[in-house]
Amino acid sequence: MSAEIVVRDFVDADRAAWRAYVDANARATLFHDLRWSDAVRTGYGYANRHLIAERAGAIVGVLPLTFVTSPLLGRSLISAAFSVGGGVLADDDAVAAAIGAYALDLGARLKVNYVELRGGAEPGVGFVAKDGVYATFIKEMPADPEAIRTWLPRNRRAEVKKALRIDEPNENSFRKTSRSRDFYKVYAPALRNLGTPAMPQKFLGALATNFGDDVDIGLVEHHGEPVAGLFSFWFRDRVMPYYIGADRKARDIRAYDYLYYKLMRRAVERGVRLFDFGRSKVGSTHFDTKKFWGFEPSPVVYYVGLVKAKKTPNVNPNNPKFARMVALWRRLPLPLANFLGPIVARNFP
Repeated sequence: MSAEIVVRDFVDADRAAWRAYVDANARATLFHDLRWSDAVRTGYGYANRHLIAERAGAIVGVLPLTFVTSPLLGRSLISAAFSVGGGVLADDDAVAAAIGAYALDLGARLKVNYVELRGGAEPGVGFVAKDGVYATFIKEMPADPEAIRTWLPRNRRAEVKKALRIDEPNENSFRKTSRSRDFYKVYAPALRNLGTPAMPQKFLGALATNFGDDVDIGLVEHHGEPVAGLFSFWFRDRVMPYYIGADRKARDIRAYDYLYYKLMRRAVERGVRLFDFGRSKVGSTHFDTKKFWGFEPSPVVYYVGLVKAKKTPNVNPNNPKFARMVALWRRLPLPLANFLGPIVARNFP
Protein backbone atom coordinates (compact mmCIF):
# COMPACT_ATOMS: atom_id res chain seq x y z
CA MET A 1 0.00 0.00 0.00
CA SER A 2 1.39 3.39 -0.94
CA ALA A 3 1.98 6.00 1.74
CA GLU A 4 -0.84 8.37 2.63
CA ILE A 5 -1.07 11.64 0.71
CA VAL A 6 -1.15 14.66 3.00
CA VAL A 7 -2.17 18.07 1.59
CA ARG A 8 -1.40 21.15 3.65
CA ASP A 9 -1.03 24.91 3.40
CA PHE A 10 2.25 26.33 2.15
CA VAL A 11 4.41 28.21 4.65
CA ASP A 12 7.35 30.45 3.85
CA ALA A 13 9.81 27.85 5.10
CA ASP A 14 8.71 25.66 2.16
CA ARG A 15 10.15 28.02 -0.49
CA ALA A 16 13.35 26.12 -1.21
CA ALA A 17 11.59 22.74 -1.35
CA TRP A 18 8.82 24.18 -3.58
CA ARG A 19 11.39 25.60 -5.98
CA ALA A 20 13.30 22.32 -6.10
CA TYR A 21 10.11 20.39 -6.90
CA VAL A 22 9.03 22.83 -9.62
CA ASP A 23 12.53 22.96 -11.13
CA ALA A 24 12.61 19.15 -11.37
CA ASN A 25 9.15 18.79 -12.91
CA ALA A 26 9.00 18.88 -16.72
CA ARG A 27 5.31 19.88 -16.64
CA ALA A 28 5.91 23.00 -14.55
CA THR A 29 5.09 26.37 -16.06
CA LEU A 30 6.30 29.90 -15.45
CA PHE A 31 3.24 30.37 -13.25
CA HIS A 32 4.22 27.66 -10.80
CA ASP A 33 7.28 29.77 -9.99
CA LEU A 34 6.61 31.60 -6.72
CA ARG A 35 8.10 34.74 -8.21
CA TRP A 36 4.87 35.13 -10.21
CA SER A 37 2.49 34.89 -7.26
CA ASP A 38 4.79 37.09 -5.18
CA ALA A 39 4.44 39.78 -7.87
CA VAL A 40 0.64 39.38 -7.79
CA ARG A 41 0.69 39.96 -4.04
CA THR A 42 2.91 43.05 -4.44
CA GLY A 43 0.98 44.51 -7.37
CA TYR A 44 -2.59 43.74 -6.34
CA GLY A 45 -2.43 43.06 -2.62
CA TYR A 46 -4.15 39.67 -2.86
CA ALA A 47 -3.09 36.95 -0.44
CA ASN A 48 -1.51 33.70 -1.59
CA ARG A 49 -2.97 30.40 -0.31
CA HIS A 50 -0.63 27.88 -1.93
CA LEU A 51 -0.99 24.13 -1.32
CA ILE A 52 1.59 21.37 -0.97
CA ALA A 53 1.00 17.61 -1.16
CA GLU A 54 3.40 15.22 0.55
CA ARG A 55 3.85 11.48 0.66
CA ALA A 56 6.14 10.10 3.37
CA GLY A 57 7.41 13.63 3.97
CA ALA A 58 8.41 14.28 0.34
CA ILE A 59 6.66 16.82 -1.87
CA VAL A 60 4.63 15.09 -4.60
CA GLY A 61 2.48 17.99 -5.76
CA VAL A 62 1.92 21.73 -5.52
CA LEU A 63 -0.78 24.25 -6.38
CA PRO A 64 -0.15 28.03 -6.39
CA LEU A 65 -3.39 29.72 -5.33
CA THR A 66 -4.36 33.38 -5.08
CA PHE A 67 -7.26 34.38 -2.84
CA VAL A 68 -8.96 37.03 -4.96
CA THR A 69 -11.38 39.40 -3.21
CA SER A 70 -12.75 41.27 -6.19
CA PRO A 71 -14.83 44.39 -5.39
CA LEU A 72 -17.03 43.69 -8.43
CA LEU A 73 -17.24 39.90 -8.62
CA GLY A 74 -16.64 38.67 -5.10
CA ARG A 75 -14.26 36.00 -3.79
CA SER A 76 -12.47 33.28 -5.71
CA LEU A 77 -9.38 31.08 -5.61
CA ILE A 78 -7.35 31.25 -8.83
CA SER A 79 -4.34 29.30 -10.03
CA ALA A 80 -2.62 31.28 -11.19
CA ALA A 81 -4.10 34.76 -10.91
CA PHE A 82 -3.41 37.27 -13.71
CA SER A 83 -1.82 34.51 -15.76
CA VAL A 84 -2.68 32.09 -18.55
CA GLY A 85 -1.51 28.94 -16.77
CA GLY A 86 -0.82 27.26 -13.48
CA GLY A 87 -3.08 24.52 -12.20
CA VAL A 88 -2.22 21.37 -10.28
CA LEU A 89 1.33 20.07 -10.63
CA ALA A 90 1.43 16.50 -9.29
CA ASP A 91 3.30 13.21 -9.49
CA ASP A 92 0.16 11.19 -10.25
CA ASP A 93 -3.63 11.29 -10.52
CA ALA A 94 -4.18 10.42 -6.85
CA VAL A 95 -2.09 13.39 -5.75
CA ALA A 96 -3.88 15.71 -8.19
CA ALA A 97 -7.28 14.57 -6.85
CA ALA A 98 -6.17 15.08 -3.25
CA ILE A 99 -4.99 18.62 -4.02
CA GLY A 100 -8.22 19.35 -5.88
CA ALA A 101 -10.34 18.17 -2.95
CA TYR A 102 -8.34 20.27 -0.49
CA ALA A 103 -8.65 23.33 -2.75
CA LEU A 104 -12.44 22.97 -2.81
CA ASP A 105 -12.53 22.57 0.96
CA LEU A 106 -10.38 25.67 1.35
CA GLY A 107 -12.72 27.51 -1.00
CA ALA A 108 -15.70 26.55 1.16
CA ARG A 109 -13.93 27.77 4.29
CA LEU A 110 -13.09 31.08 2.59
CA LYS A 111 -16.65 31.36 1.21
CA VAL A 112 -15.50 31.81 -2.39
CA ASN A 113 -17.76 31.64 -5.42
CA TYR A 114 -15.52 29.19 -7.26
CA VAL A 115 -12.03 27.73 -7.62
CA GLU A 116 -10.44 28.10 -11.07
CA LEU A 117 -7.37 26.11 -12.10
CA ARG A 118 -5.75 27.17 -15.39
CA GLY A 119 -4.42 24.02 -16.96
CA GLY A 120 -2.40 21.45 -15.07
CA ALA A 121 -3.45 17.96 -14.03
CA GLU A 122 -7.14 17.07 -13.80
CA PRO A 123 -8.11 17.90 -10.20
CA GLY A 124 -10.78 15.21 -9.77
CA VAL A 125 -14.31 15.20 -8.37
CA GLY A 126 -16.03 18.55 -7.98
CA PHE A 127 -14.38 20.22 -10.96
CA VAL A 128 -15.71 20.61 -14.50
CA ALA A 129 -13.52 21.10 -17.55
CA LYS A 130 -13.83 24.45 -19.32
CA ASP A 131 -12.50 23.97 -22.84
CA GLY A 132 -12.98 25.38 -26.32
CA VAL A 133 -12.51 28.94 -25.04
CA TYR A 134 -8.73 29.41 -25.29
CA ALA A 135 -5.87 27.99 -27.32
CA THR A 136 -2.12 28.19 -26.95
CA PHE A 137 0.50 28.60 -29.69
CA ILE A 138 3.98 27.07 -29.40
CA LYS A 139 6.42 26.31 -32.21
CA GLU A 140 10.05 25.29 -32.54
CA MET A 141 12.27 27.75 -34.38
CA PRO A 142 15.25 26.97 -36.64
CA ALA A 143 18.69 26.47 -35.10
CA ASP A 144 20.15 29.30 -37.21
CA PRO A 145 18.83 32.84 -36.57
CA GLU A 146 19.46 33.66 -40.24
CA ALA A 147 16.92 30.97 -41.18
CA ILE A 148 14.05 32.52 -39.24
CA ARG A 149 13.00 34.82 -42.08
CA THR A 150 12.50 31.95 -44.53
CA TRP A 151 10.86 29.85 -41.78
CA LEU A 152 8.06 32.40 -41.49
CA PRO A 153 4.99 32.34 -43.78
CA ARG A 154 5.50 34.36 -46.96
CA ASN A 155 3.13 37.20 -46.07
CA ARG A 156 4.70 37.61 -42.61
CA ARG A 157 8.16 37.48 -44.16
CA ALA A 158 7.26 40.47 -46.33
CA GLU A 159 6.02 42.43 -43.30
CA VAL A 160 9.20 41.66 -41.36
CA LYS A 161 11.30 42.90 -44.27
CA LYS A 162 9.46 46.24 -44.13
CA ALA A 163 9.75 46.34 -40.34
CA LEU A 164 13.51 45.96 -40.46
CA ARG A 165 13.75 49.50 -41.83
CA ILE A 166 13.69 50.43 -38.14
CA ASP A 167 17.33 49.29 -38.07
CA GLU A 168 18.31 51.77 -40.78
CA PRO A 169 19.54 55.27 -39.90
CA ASN A 170 16.28 57.18 -39.44
CA GLU A 171 14.02 58.62 -36.75
CA ASN A 172 13.17 55.12 -35.46
CA SER A 173 15.29 52.94 -33.19
CA PHE A 174 15.24 49.88 -30.94
CA ARG A 175 16.61 49.36 -27.48
CA LYS A 176 16.39 46.88 -24.64
CA THR A 177 15.71 48.05 -21.12
CA SER A 178 15.33 46.70 -17.61
CA ARG A 179 13.00 49.56 -16.67
CA SER A 180 9.40 48.38 -16.57
CA ARG A 181 8.24 52.01 -16.38
CA ASP A 182 9.59 52.63 -19.88
CA PHE A 183 7.43 49.78 -21.15
CA TYR A 184 4.37 50.85 -19.14
CA LYS A 185 4.59 54.30 -20.72
CA VAL A 186 3.51 52.83 -24.06
CA TYR A 187 1.58 49.79 -22.79
CA ALA A 188 -1.00 51.61 -20.65
CA PRO A 189 -2.20 53.91 -23.49
CA ALA A 190 -2.40 50.92 -25.83
CA LEU A 191 -4.70 49.12 -23.41
CA ARG A 192 -6.87 52.22 -23.00
CA ASN A 193 -7.27 52.35 -26.79
CA LEU A 194 -8.46 48.72 -26.71
CA GLY A 195 -10.93 49.45 -23.94
CA THR A 196 -9.00 47.38 -21.41
CA PRO A 197 -8.02 48.59 -17.91
CA ALA A 198 -4.25 48.55 -17.35
CA MET A 199 -2.79 46.58 -14.47
CA PRO A 200 -0.91 48.44 -11.73
CA GLN A 201 2.54 49.55 -12.83
CA LYS A 202 3.91 48.10 -9.59
CA PHE A 203 2.81 44.62 -10.76
CA LEU A 204 4.99 44.91 -13.86
CA GLY A 205 7.73 46.38 -11.69
CA ALA A 206 7.51 43.43 -9.32
CA LEU A 207 7.68 40.96 -12.23
CA ALA A 208 10.77 42.73 -13.60
CA THR A 209 12.42 42.77 -10.17
CA ASN A 210 11.48 39.22 -9.18
CA PHE A 211 12.46 37.57 -12.48
CA GLY A 212 15.51 39.74 -13.16
CA ASP A 213 17.49 38.36 -16.10
CA ASP A 214 14.56 36.08 -16.98
CA VAL A 215 12.65 39.15 -18.21
CA ASP A 216 13.27 40.69 -21.64
CA ILE A 217 11.87 44.17 -22.40
CA GLY A 218 12.26 45.57 -25.91
CA LEU A 219 11.18 49.03 -27.07
CA VAL A 220 10.78 50.63 -30.48
CA GLU A 221 11.17 54.40 -30.30
CA HIS A 222 10.33 57.27 -32.63
CA HIS A 223 12.46 60.37 -32.09
CA GLY A 224 13.50 58.86 -28.75
CA GLU A 225 9.96 58.28 -27.46
CA PRO A 226 8.64 54.70 -27.06
CA VAL A 227 5.90 53.82 -29.54
CA ALA A 228 5.89 50.04 -29.03
CA GLY A 229 7.06 47.63 -26.35
CA LEU A 230 7.27 43.89 -25.74
CA PHE A 231 7.60 42.37 -22.25
CA SER A 232 8.76 38.73 -22.42
CA PHE A 233 9.97 35.92 -20.16
CA TRP A 234 12.75 33.37 -20.58
CA PHE A 235 11.59 30.05 -19.14
CA ARG A 236 13.65 26.90 -19.56
CA ASP A 237 13.65 25.94 -23.25
CA ARG A 238 11.35 28.75 -24.42
CA VAL A 239 10.84 32.44 -24.74
CA MET A 240 7.39 33.79 -23.90
CA PRO A 241 6.32 37.17 -25.34
CA TYR A 242 3.69 38.11 -22.78
CA TYR A 243 2.67 41.78 -22.88
CA ILE A 244 2.79 43.95 -25.99
CA GLY A 245 1.52 47.44 -26.70
CA ALA A 246 1.90 50.04 -29.42
CA ASP A 247 0.46 53.32 -30.63
CA ARG A 248 -0.76 54.22 -34.10
CA LYS A 249 2.68 55.35 -35.27
CA ALA A 250 4.06 51.94 -34.37
CA ARG A 251 1.57 50.26 -36.68
CA ASP A 252 2.77 52.41 -39.59
CA ILE A 253 6.35 51.22 -39.13
CA ARG A 254 5.29 47.62 -38.32
CA ALA A 255 6.81 47.68 -34.86
CA TYR A 256 4.86 44.59 -33.76
CA ASP A 257 6.50 42.52 -36.49
CA TYR A 258 9.88 43.97 -35.64
CA LEU A 259 9.63 43.19 -31.92
CA TYR A 260 8.49 39.60 -32.40
CA TYR A 261 11.10 38.89 -35.07
CA LYS A 262 13.93 40.39 -33.06
CA LEU A 263 12.88 38.37 -30.01
CA MET A 264 12.95 35.20 -32.11
CA ARG A 265 16.50 36.01 -33.18
CA ARG A 266 17.66 36.75 -29.64
CA ALA A 267 16.14 33.47 -28.48
CA VAL A 268 17.88 31.33 -31.10
CA GLU A 269 21.17 33.16 -30.54
CA ARG A 270 21.09 32.16 -26.88
CA GLY A 271 20.10 28.55 -27.68
CA VAL A 272 16.37 28.83 -26.98
CA ARG A 273 14.30 27.18 -29.71
CA LEU A 274 10.67 27.23 -28.52
CA PHE A 275 8.65 30.39 -29.17
CA ASP A 276 5.66 30.28 -26.83
CA PHE A 277 3.15 32.79 -28.22
CA GLY A 278 0.86 32.15 -25.27
CA ARG A 279 -2.88 31.90 -24.91
CA SER A 280 -5.55 33.60 -27.01
CA LYS A 281 -9.33 33.46 -27.01
CA VAL A 282 -10.57 31.31 -29.89
CA GLY A 283 -11.81 33.53 -32.71
CA SER A 284 -10.17 36.70 -31.39
CA THR A 285 -7.89 39.04 -33.33
CA HIS A 286 -4.90 37.80 -31.32
CA PHE A 287 -5.82 34.21 -32.21
CA ASP A 288 -5.80 35.07 -35.93
CA THR A 289 -2.56 37.06 -35.64
CA LYS A 290 -0.68 34.08 -34.22
CA LYS A 291 -1.94 31.89 -37.05
CA PHE A 292 -0.67 34.50 -39.52
CA TRP A 293 2.78 33.96 -38.01
CA GLY A 294 2.54 30.28 -38.89
CA PHE A 295 1.60 28.94 -35.45
CA GLU A 296 -1.11 26.31 -34.99
CA PRO A 297 -3.44 26.39 -31.96
CA SER A 298 -3.53 23.74 -29.27
CA PRO A 299 -6.54 23.56 -26.91
CA VAL A 300 -6.26 24.85 -23.37
CA VAL A 301 -8.35 23.27 -20.60
CA TYR A 302 -9.29 25.06 -17.40
CA TYR A 303 -10.95 23.37 -14.43
CA VAL A 304 -13.63 25.14 -12.40
CA GLY A 305 -15.00 24.00 -9.07
CA LEU A 306 -18.21 25.76 -8.09
CA VAL A 307 -18.52 26.57 -4.39
CA LYS A 308 -21.13 29.31 -3.87
CA ALA A 309 -21.61 30.09 -7.57
CA LYS A 310 -24.36 28.30 -9.51
CA LYS A 311 -22.74 28.45 -12.95
CA THR A 312 -19.29 28.59 -14.53
CA PRO A 313 -17.97 32.16 -14.43
CA ASN A 314 -17.04 34.19 -17.50
CA VAL A 315 -14.76 36.77 -15.92
CA ASN A 316 -13.31 38.30 -19.06
CA PRO A 317 -13.26 41.88 -20.39
CA ASN A 318 -14.36 40.41 -23.75
CA ASN A 319 -17.56 39.07 -22.18
CA PRO A 320 -20.50 40.80 -23.97
CA LYS A 321 -21.87 41.95 -20.60
CA PHE A 322 -18.82 44.22 -20.32
CA ALA A 323 -19.18 45.64 -23.86
CA ARG A 324 -20.51 48.99 -22.63
CA MET A 325 -17.61 49.34 -20.23
CA VAL A 326 -15.13 48.66 -23.05
CA ALA A 327 -16.71 51.32 -25.24
CA LEU A 328 -16.67 53.83 -22.38
CA TRP A 329 -13.07 53.03 -21.44
CA ARG A 330 -11.82 53.85 -24.94
CA ARG A 331 -13.18 57.39 -24.55
CA LEU A 332 -11.62 58.10 -21.17
CA PRO A 333 -8.84 60.72 -20.99
CA LEU A 334 -5.56 58.87 -20.58
CA PRO A 335 -4.73 60.27 -17.09
CA LEU A 336 -8.14 59.15 -15.82
CA ALA A 337 -7.79 55.71 -17.46
CA ASN A 338 -4.34 55.29 -15.90
CA PHE A 339 -5.71 56.22 -12.49
CA LEU A 340 -8.79 53.99 -12.65
CA GLY A 341 -7.19 51.10 -14.58
CA PRO A 342 -5.39 49.39 -11.67
CA ILE A 343 -8.55 49.62 -9.57
CA VAL A 344 -10.76 48.05 -12.24
CA ALA A 345 -8.14 45.49 -13.34
CA ARG A 346 -8.38 43.86 -9.90
CA ASN A 347 -11.69 42.39 -11.05
CA PHE A 348 -10.19 40.39 -13.94
CA PRO A 349 -7.65 38.00 -12.37
